[in-house]
Amino acid sequence: MLKIVLDTNTLIRFFTNDMPDKAQQVRELLESDNKLVIPEVVFFELEYILKGTYLVQKDKIIEIFMFLLGQKNIKVEPKVRQAVEIFKESKLDMADCIIAAASFKGELASFDQELLRIKKIKPYWE
Repeated sequence: MLKIVLDTNTLIRFFTNDMPDKAQQVRELLESDNKLVIPEVVFFELEYILKGTYLVQKDKIIEIFMFLLGQKNIKVEPKVRQAVEIFKESKLDMADCIIAAASFKGELASFDQELLRIKKIKPYWE
């Protein structure tokens, strides 16, 4: 079984179906037995491109994230799962959600008041 890393472009093709032949290739890969990995950067790139270029609403982006996290052959870092939960429950963009999730085991040095309102965040500066 191969380990294959999925990039943003690949997933954009799949979710927008703007290039049906490539979307089908991705569909086949997602349905395969291969071990797939999605780096954390792909999640905020997906949000940025889907929202900005394709005008996809946040609720649909959440559905896309949940679909990816629900696939048995896709591996993501635990903080990505935490970031998606924050994304679902807040007005933060995915980049800030990744930052928030990364800070859960320490303190966060930030002046972003909305980011600092996330429950599990311990601010470095009080």
